[in-house]
Amino acid sequence: MRCLVARGKDLYNGRAMDAPNSPSEKPPSALPEQHPHGGIEITGGEVHADHDIVAGDVNIAGDSITGQNVTVQRGYSAGEVQRLVIIVGGLVFLTAACFFIFGALSAAAVVGVINRPLAGGSSPEKAAQMQTKIDEITSLPPGSSFQQVFTEDEVSSYFRFILAPRLGVTDGKARLMDEPGQIALGGNLTSAGNLPFLAQVELTTDPVPVHLEAVWLKVLPTPEGWAFGWVPVTPLAQRFEAQINSFLLGKVQFNRIVQVGGGKTLDAVGRNRVFVWGAVR
Repeated sequence: MRCLVARGKDLYNGRAMDAPNSPSEKPPSALPEQHPHGGIEITGGEVHADHDIVAGDVNIAGDSITGQNVTVQRGYSAGEVQRLVIIVGGLVFLTAACFFIFGALSAAAVVGVINRPLAGGSSPEKAAQMQTKIDEITSLPPGSSFQQVFTEDEVSSYFRFILAPRLGVTDGKARLMDEPGQIALGGNLTSAGNLPFLAQVELTTDPVPVHLEAVWLKVLPTPEGWAFGWVPVTPLAQRFEAQINSFLLGKVQFNRIVQVGGGKTLDAVGRNRVFVWGAVR
């Protein structure tokens, strides 16, 4: 009986009370606990993993791992990846929609004018008439003043048969817009796979007589007359402006521009005209 009592003092839960812990045993506090958010929380002591940690990050709060919490975070689940793909796809769609809407709004006025029928039609003879008027202006001595009038039929014919081929545009046409001196140009751009081409130019009193305000390409096969599908291509504007001024009226400067007719209304033959006054440089 005395022996059993003595033995009971030395043993507690199958281990000697006074004996040191075995090197292979771990304190209860060092055992990993399941983190409430799905990770592993280590509250102290030494932890050994019997396999690699493949996914997630290990975050240590503080400058030392001793006595700190170590949280292992999981990677993205399949549901989270799917939601991310949907969000990114939605953003891409909204960006594209905004881009096309902006293009449609900016090109709407030019589209409405360029699709108006030309009262007198285009012809090589009318193109030659405008070329003769341009030659008369540019042949004047520097400092000479001039006054000239161009009909819409002449402007459209000149662009279609003379200027457009030099710019790489087929099936060219031109229409006078509502604002005096503003002209809508259209056709197909060969350097862009023969896509429909649209531009808005303005006759100005600046040293550069012709200013190209905007250029659009039609990248969606929408019906003719629809503004949706046109996208702005600003870099083309700089190149075309230099070419137009070089081919057309690069040596003159206008000081007054007056227009009769134009816009979306179909007028009688020869009624839409633009008058220009200026000087040769």
